[in-house]
Amino acid sequence: MSKARYRMARFPCLRDIRERRLGWEVAELVAKLPDGKPSVSSIYRLEQGGSIRLPNVGRVFDIVNQALGNSLDREKEIQSD
Repeated sequence: MSKARYRMARFPCLRDIRERRLGWEVAELVAKLPDGKPSVSSIYRLEQGGSIRLPNVGRVFDIVNQALGNSLDREKEIQSD
């Protein structure tokens, strides 16, 4: 049985937005995510410029964007691999 290939994406400005604009710790961001996904380690990977599964990047983006009054543009912030 082969694993399905997932689309991967990056959110390059996440750390800057989380720290400077929102003043959140990673744990605060994780606490706001439904079902605890993505994991803390995935968020750290995302903050370091790594890619994670696109649906998980979308979850993180939605929480951050909502906290910023929906001022971010998904197409500009999320980079698909």
